[in-house]
Amino acid sequence: MSEAGFSVLLLVADLLGLLGALFFLVSAIGLLRLPDFFCRIHAPTKAATLGVMLLGLGAILRSVVQGNLVWLEDLAILAFLFLTIPVSSQVLARAARSRDKAQQER
Repeated sequence: MSEAGFSVLLLVADLLGLLGALFFLVSAIGLLRLPDFFCRIHAPTKAATLGVMLLGLGAILRSVVQGNLVWLEDLAILAFLFLTIPVSSQVLARAARSRDKAQQER
């Protein structure tokens, strides 16, 4: 591949990283501004999952362009986070709902 092709791929990788960081910013703003626990947990879960995916794809693309095998580790991290972020937020939401029900029964 030519030098211009590498430059374009690195630019795309950087743009993916920047877009992922933007989703993290939106997630943080949603966490601070939303009114109750369930809304607050929803914003970071959705936006952070997409932000992690974009950052990870940018890191994978950058590693592939540079010829490193580090992209395999990045892919494993992405798979782990893609599976655990939604599950952990669901567990937190169920625990909060159970706690609310227990307090209402008193």
